Amino acid sequence: MNILVTLNSGYVYPLTVMLHSMMQTNPATRFTIYVAHSSLTPSDFAKIRASVDPGRCRIVGIAVPDSLFGEAACKKRLSKETYYRLYAAEFLPREVNKILYLDPDIVINGNLNELYYTDMGDKLFAAASHNNSLINSFNIRRLGMDKNSKYSNAGVMLINLALLRSENRTEELMDYLEENNSRLLLEDQDVFNALYSGRTLSLDPNIFNMDELTFTRLKRRLGYGGAMNFARNRTVIIHFNGKNKPWNGGYKGNLSEFFERNREGRNNICTLYREVG
Repeated sequence: MNILVTLNSGYVYPLTVMLHSMMQTNPATRFTIYVAHSSLTPSDFAKIRASVDPGRCRIVGIAVPDSLFGEAACKKRLSKETYYRLYAAEFLPREVNKILYLDPDIVINGNLNELYYTDMGDKLFAAASHNNSLINSFNIRRLGMDKNSKYSNAGVMLINLALLRSENRTEELMDYLEENNSRLLLEDQDVFNALYSGRTLSLDPNIFNMDELTFTRLKRRLGYGGAMNFARNRTVIIHFNGKNKPWNGGYKGNLSEFFERNREGRNNICTLYREVG
């Protein structure tokens, strides 16, 4: 299974927790993790490799050149690494035809096979939306999206690399960034939705991209106990998006137990994997 992550050194620790959770919930799967970056150090990669079973997980570092990235300006909360997922078809090996992109601020809570082997048909991406209908309509108007589409969160994306390459989409991406950068609210996520909303397969956020907002909506329907049972037993991907992070002090939310459990497990097993590797 091919996985793509993009990050700078500030997200190495949550990434190690995410990779540990992936190893634990997908024990029969072999992974190749492509780590796209511009500044990670050998020490950073040593920490990443120490968090996985080297017998079934290969870490491949890819230093992305600034010449590929272009001149798009980044807002304070985002780094240029957040854009790399949109350029994945350009810098990943040509033999990689499909990849699952995951933000580092994620915990894998279940088996990824159903998601990874989804039939994408003629779609370029598969992703989930966190927006209600009102906000979705606003984003459709703001970005000129396909009127029947949903504004998707770009933190979990199944990417059809072979089709992206065949359609040669990189030039339109660069042109859009240059022409519209000043009006983007969520930068690369806005670009993704503006360009590809009509070619994105919609995923269930309760299963494949649950954040605190999604959990709150589920809690209104099922009550806290019902929503938590759903998350524990059916949700595959828990996403700690936004500024509220469980590895920082003062976390407020319902989903911290998923991170804390995997943080403890990661701390216990890192030494073993480091010795084996």
